[in-house]
Amino acid sequence: MPSSSHVNEVKSVLIAPLPTPHWGSQSGAAFTVRATVTVKAPAQPILDALLDTSTWPQWNNFVPRASLSNSPEGSKGSTRLQPGTIFTEHVDMAGRGRSTIVKMRLLMTTLDDLTEPGRRGHKVVWLGKGYPDWALRSERVHEIYQGDAEGETVYDVYETFSGPLAWFVKVFVGKALVNRFGQWNGELRDFVEAGSRQQAEVN
Repeated sequence: MPSSSHVNEVKSVLIAPLPTPHWGSQSGAAFTVRATVTVKAPAQPILDALLDTSTWPQWNNFVPRASLSNSPEGSKGSTRLQPGTIFTEHVDMAGRGRSTIVKMRLLMTTLDDLTEPGRRGHKVVWLGKGYPDWALRSERVHEIYQGDAEGETVYDVYETFSGPLAWFVKVFVGKALVNRFGQWNGELRDFVEAGSRQQAEVN
């Protein structure tokens, strides 16, 4: 796996809760974890690496595997996430390998184009489905859009947690989530940039 040392460092923080597409602004929201990185590659390979879960073992130490419980009609056996896909993330929260894997059930809800001025690209959203909504709600938003410099793309991901259990999540694993979100972004960046360099050499 590529080295984590990089000029485009990941910014990963725990902040006040941000509104999300499905849940909106909630009075019971506890916090948001957000990580942003600039990738020296076009938007499409970033989107492909994010959605094609068969690539995750190659770059993703935070979630080294995902199991798709269902695929929308016509995509049986697919490893690519799309709206309507229910899937399970095999999460290595502690970073110690298989002994610490936690399974998180999710539903991908959105794959849209971003068309805001200065933010042209893609938006992917998935919802946490591991707990009853009254106890814990989580929604993760991935935005991939053109960066300030030519040939650069911004990958911005944030997840907002709400409900009574969200406060326990914040206290007990909030710091770990910040670190692991940053790791996710950095490893995705390194994987995509390595692929882009290889493609350029072939061409």
